[in-house]
Amino acid sequence: MGSGTGGNYGGTHGGSQPYAERYHVLKYMLAEDKKDPDIYNPSTGYFKNPKAASLTDSIDNGSIISDGKKAHGSITYVMDKNGNIIFGKRCNPNDGRKRSPHPTLIGGKDPTVQCAGKITFSKGKIVSVNNDSGHYKPNSKSMDKVNSALDDLYSKHPEVFCSKSKWRKS
Repeated sequence: MGSGTGGNYGGTHGGSQPYAERYHVLKYMLAEDKKDPDIYNPSTGYFKNPKAASLTDSIDNGSIISDGKKAHGSITYVMDKNGNIIFGKRCNPNDGRKRSPHPTLIGGKDPTVQCAGKITFSKGKIVSVNNDSGHYKPNSKSMDKVNSALDDLYSKHPEVFCSKSKWRKS
């Protein structure tokens, strides 16, 4: 689980935060990011990942589209404070060799989320989600919100879920 070719990001190894309605970037991660002007600008905060998109707005012809093609593999996501799932392939517009951590999916000085992790896709279909984010380390209970949002998405667009995903009941 890297976040660029030169990053030192290690995922959620070491546990999660206590459950909260909202999560802020962990202080030690923010301190690290502030050392790199290609990730964090003191005036504006985190850059906004140009590949970030709303999951629901990325539905096209029965598939989830990412970066112009059917989403495939594990892609970072956050659930923003309004309950929107924002996802995007890691992309640092300032230096493509550098990290593009979860906070960049929202950008700004205090990108607050309800949950963060990775969504696994297969040929444009949602397979699974997790809460694997080293910048936020959301509690596993936060996955209830994500699962609820995906239950709702399934009720409207079952075609965007892989036949083996837990949202498929049959």
